[in-house]
Amino acid sequence: MIQHDTGVKAVLSRMKQLFGVEKDAELARALDISPQTLSSWRQRSAVPYALCVDCAKSQGASLDWLLYGEGEMMRESTINTPEAKTGSAPRSRESLKARLIETLEGLATDDLEDLLNDATKRQRLRELEKRFEHLQSHFFETTQRAV
Repeated sequence: MIQHDTGVKAVLSRMKQLFGVEKDAELARALDISPQTLSSWRQRSAVPYALCVDCAKSQGASLDWLLYGEGEMMRESTINTPEAKTGSAPRSRESLKARLIETLEGLATDDLEDLLNDATKRQRLRELEKRFEHLQSHFFETTQRAV
């Protein structure tokens, strides 16, 4: 377990950055855990080390960066991109878009259709989750007033 209160906050913050999310609920979804699990990590000031290793490995990130904030976020990639050749990872949304477009151009039409369908489903799910969070907070506010 990674411990230390400020360390856990920092690691979770870097995990959000790594997965490109802003909220705890989005991070929990990306990690395939419940929001309650993530909350308990914050309360205990501990994140499972094995999970950090798995995240770094699956996302191509540097474990030193994820755990300590040291060095570059991404490990050197074997993909033949300008970023890989220079050893630096894309940092901006625009550079990620450019890499995505370049990758998409090489895909077959069927693959593009599948990706579009998946992206549309994901976008709809995020919209529903936002609506659910709003309804949930409204529900809790209403029940608190009733008590």
